[in-house]
Amino acid sequence: MKKGRMVLIHVLVIAVLLVKMAAVGEMFKLSRPGTWMPWGVGSALADSPVKAAAPTVAAPAPKDAFDDHLKKERDLYTLLEQRKKELDAREAALKAEEQRLAALKKEIVEKIDSLKTLEQKLSVTAEAQKTEENKRFKELAKVFEATPPAKVGPMLEKLDLKTAAGITMNMKRDKAGLIWGYLSPQRAVEITREITRTPLSSSEQ
Repeated sequence: MKKGRMVLIHVLVIAVLLVKMAAVGEMFKLSRPGTWMPWGVGSALADSPVKAAAPTVAAPAPKDAFDDHLKKERDLYTLLEQRKKELDAREAALKAEEQRLAALKKEIVEKIDSLKTLEQKLSVTAEAQKTEENKRFKELAKVFEATPPAKVGPMLEKLDLKTAAGITMNMKRDKAGLIWGYLSPQRAVEITREITRTPLSSSEQ
């Protein structure tokens, strides 16, 4: 009786060990990929938090057409601003050049007016000097007319050519004709040349 119990206990222990070994073997099969699992067990294992989640790849952000449009607008605005600055600078340079030319023109006109005024003054002065000189020649001519031609000839030989011609031009023709006979031919030619190239003053015209 006692031996029968012992045999039964051993049988039960062996049965428990076999059941445990079978359970361990089943778990090993389930852990291998591609192993058949009963319906529902695979999905349960798939939903288990133990399984590692597959890495998610972020989808590329869609291109923003509105941002592209704004960028084009900004680029166009920048280009227009740069062009405007260039045109403003060119316009300022042209205005400065116009002002410089206007100032130069004004300066030239003022100088021309000043030269004209000076020319008029010099003309008046020269005319006054010419008038005074002719007056002096006329007075000397009267003196030479009252002097005998034989003495006047040698005197005209010694005077400077301009004075000799001025006196001769203001003498009466008959008196001047008498003096030519007392002048050397060379001196007579020189006085004649001086007389022909000497312009008459406004008082003599």
